[in-house]
Amino acid sequence: MWHLIRAVLLLFPRLIWSMITWIFRYSNHPEKTPINKRYNTVRKLILKVNKALRLDVEVFGKENIPDEVSCFYCNHLAAVDPLLFIETMDKPVTFVAKEEIKKMPLVGRIFSSIDGLFLNRTDLKQQLKVMMKVQDSLKNQSINWVIYPEGTRNKDPMNKLLPFHHGTFRAAMKANVPLVPVVSYGTFRLLDLKHSYKRYPTFIKYLKPIYPSEYEGKTTEEVAKIIQSGIQKEVSFFAKPLDHKNMTALGDKYYRFNRVK
Repeated sequence: MWHLIRAVLLLFPRLIWSMITWIFRYSNHPEKTPINKRYNTVRKLILKVNKALRLDVEVFGKENIPDEVSCFYCNHLAAVDPLLFIETMDKPVTFVAKEEIKKMPLVGRIFSSIDGLFLNRTDLKQQLKVMMKVQDSLKNQSINWVIYPEGTRNKDPMNKLLPFHHGTFRAAMKANVPLVPVVSYGTFRLLDLKHSYKRYPTFIKYLKPIYPSEYEGKTTEEVAKIIQSGIQKEVSFFAKPLDHKNMTALGDKYYRFNRVK
C-alpha cells in the first residue's frame, strides 16, 4: 500500500496540472486535437506514473508490431495492464474497457483522451455498437486497438487463461487488419495492498501477428482458440519462469510459484 501512497503524493501536483491544462480539454473535445498529439501527451504522463510506481517494464518482440494499424489481444491480470502498452507503444494505441472505468474521474478521462471506448457488460446492444465503432476505426486506419478477450481480469496469475470471447475478434477480422497476440505479466503485484516491493518488474511480449491472409476463411471461434493457445503457451513457458527469476532475484519470500501450468 505504501508504494501507492508514495506515488500519489509524488504525482499529485503533476496530475492536478494535467487535469487543468489538457485532460479536461482532450476528454471533452478529442476531435479538436490530432490523436498523435493527444497520445504523446498521455504517454509522457504515463511514463511519469510508471516511474513513480517503481514499475520496471521490459519489452520483448517489439519487432513484431506491424507498420499498419492493428488490433492487439492480450491476457488480463490487473487494471493497470494498459500502462505497459502505453509505455512500449510509440504509435497511438487505445483500449476497449469496461464501463466502470469511465466513472473513475482521472482514469476515465485519460482513456477518453485517446479515443477509448467503454463496454456495458450487461447490455448486448451497447456492446455491439461499441465493437462496430472499433471496426470502423480499424477500417479507417485511425488508431491501434487493444482488447482483453478474457473479458475480465484473471484474479489468480497462476491459473490458466480465462476463456476468450470469440466475439471480440469479429471487428478486427471484418476490418481485415493484423491480429497481434500479446503477453503481459507482473502487473498484478502493483495493486497488492499486503506487500510492498522496492521495484515492480513487469514485462510485455508482442508475438508474431496473424495477417488477414492467414485467418481468411476461419471463424471467430477458430481464431480465438489459435490466439488463446499461443498466449497460454507463452504465459506458461516464458512469462511465469521469467517472473519467477525476477522475483527470486529481488528476494521475494511471498512469491508463489508451485508449477508451470
